[in-house]
Amino acid sequence: MEDAEIIRQILAGYHEQYAVLVERYQEPLIHFLRRILGSEEDVLDCAQEAFLAVYRNLTHYSKEYPFRAWLYAIARNKALDLHRKRRKEIIISIDEDLVDHQPRPEDILVEKEQASMLADVLLELPEHYTQALYLRYHQELSYKEIALVLEVPVSRVKTYLHRGKEKLRQCLERREIHSGEGKPAME
Repeated sequence: MEDAEIIRQILAGYHEQYAVLVERYQEPLIHFLRRILGSEEDVLDCAQEAFLAVYRNLTHYSKEYPFRAWLYAIARNKALDLHRKRRKEIIISIDEDLVDHQPRPEDILVEKEQASMLADVLLELPEHYTQALYLRYHQELSYKEIALVLEVPVSRVKTYLHRGKEKLRQCLERREIHSGEGKPAME
């Protein structure tokens, strides 16, 4: 069932249908919030607050925008509010998900080293570049959805992605040159 239909039913008094939206978006939202917040407790609290805020404000939802982008924008704002309260530095971690096949131990080690290096490099990038790259390439949001989440125009999202990828490439190349291999890691 489409999000818009579920929302229509909720607004018509079938409030139990909200559980469908929570179930549909809970895991991706938690994954997104992990990129912004440091502790798992903060992530879960923020996700819960976001779902509550969305439920309370469902009458203000506009079908003009995808529900997921609206939810992510609210969650991001909740996370930023939490940061302002605690004044902590944002910690971004990289998944070290393994492929479905059984990798060799040396492949696992290389993947972990690459993920660790990528996590280090991402920490060097400005937060807005990191968030835009994550939303585009990990959450597979459209430019318009990313613009809604980050509360910037689509043109700025394109700039963030272009500059973010360029800075990421430069940082990775620098690391490869300093490690003595002499050739870029990405082309």
